[in-house]
Amino acid sequence: MPLLIFTAIGSVLTLLFIPKRISLLEIYTTSFFANFLATLSDMYLDVKLDYYGFFNKGLDWEYIVIFIFIYPAANFIVLNFYPYKKTFFKKATYIFFCSIVTIIFEYISLKTEVFYYKEWKIWYSAICYPFIYTILILNLKFIRFLNKFNKITDSSPNPQSPSSIITFGKMRLKFKHLDHP
Repeated sequence: MPLLIFTAIGSVLTLLFIPKRISLLEIYTTSFFANFLATLSDMYLDVKLDYYGFFNKGLDWEYIVIFIFIYPAANFIVLNFYPYKKTFFKKATYIFFCSIVTIIFEYISLKTEVFYYKEWKIWYSAICYPFIYTILILNLKFIRFLNKFNKITDSSPNPQSPSSIITFGKMRLKFKHLDHP
């Protein structure tokens, strides 16, 4: 439990004091996605299959602290310091480094009984974390795309019939905008 409290406080302080390289809207939306992804995997792998769990079998109130503070903070740290404009090698190294740090944290969580394994093995996590971090990064890129698309459509030349066309290769999508009250 001390690890959980220390990590939750550290997560809040991190969110407050680390210089932000991503916008507050990006932090907010990517944190919701990270929580969705974590909940989906935890419900399936913890509740349904009982491969691992937090604290005791079933739903624990302590998990809410992890869900509200630790998952969003981890998501923020990974996305905030990701080397977006660097080489593929530096990006891959960063994802590998984040995965190693997360595996170490998971190991400490196992030893302090915040987390337990049944069928799960730590090397499963070692395989999963790079994919999870890549999905989080792709989600942020998608959010940025949507934000740019939204800025384009907000400055539509014809306010009577605003629409936008997006081209993906040979596919063209036309969107009509509805007036909002």
